[in-house]
Amino acid sequence: MGVHQRQLPVAPQVQFPDHQIDAKSVIAWVREHGHAYGADSSKVFVSGSSAGANLAGLCALTPNDPMFQPGFESVDTTVAGAILLYGYYGRQFGKRPRGRLRSSSPRDTSARGAAALHRPRDEGRVGHRRGARHFVVRLRAVGNTVVYAELPGGQHSFDVFHSPRFEAVVDGAEAFGAWVLRDS
Repeated sequence: MGVHQRQLPVAPQVQFPDHQIDAKSVIAWVREHGHAYGADSSKVFVSGSSAGANLAGLCALTPNDPMFQPGFESVDTTVAGAILLYGYYGRQFGKRPRGRLRSSSPRDTSARGAAALHRPRDEGRVGHRRGARHFVVRLRAVGNTVVYAELPGGQHSFDVFHSPRFEAVVDGAEAFGAWVLRDS
């Protein structure tokens, strides 16, 4: 393994909120080191697909939440926007968190933040249009700016291979990011 690589444990060795804490630590790292790579670390976007959309969505909707930032509670983890592709917005591992933890689903949050949701026509068990539509309604109900698109014929993981559909989503994500930054 390279200098910057480490073997990370996976479920069931780790449980919620361990994945979320790792994702938030990436935002914290970008805030601290992004400028060294030419990034404007004051304007961070998160993105994910499938279960990664769940992680990215929860990151976007829990800014500066100490529950997900142990040891780096003072770091600003707000994001300018989230781009979520064919997301699963249910509870992580299908379970309600134990103890004092809130839900592990971004759809159960009420925070504000911009989100772009590109959802293919995915009728499999991994995710459903109905769940994505419900998430959009909840986000808009608390004042979030949401751009939502369903891609006819799009399947789960459509973005793994280059295609005209994938190019359209990349163009849409870029336009969304430019729009959010222009209005911030």
